[in-house]
Amino acid sequence: MLGAIIVMAFTTVPVLDLAKANDPRTKPGLLEELRHALMEVGFLYIKNTPIPDNLFEQVKAAGTAVFDIPEEEK
Repeated sequence: MLGAIIVMAFTTVPVLDLAKANDPRTKPGLLEELRHALMEVGFLYIKNTPIPDNLFEQVKAAGTAVFDIPEEEK
């Protein structure tokens, strides 16, 4: 339907614990939480990722540095 507005109601940002993916007992619940976050909310926060903190900080710094590049070079 062209031009339709979809209103999604939520009160908190879903926080998903990626550590639950490692346990067969908690994985189905995590997948249901993921489905809900993607289908009903549209975004989420993931905690307990295996990404090292120093790599995460490097990526953040590189992303921020883009905004410091002079407009002519962008």
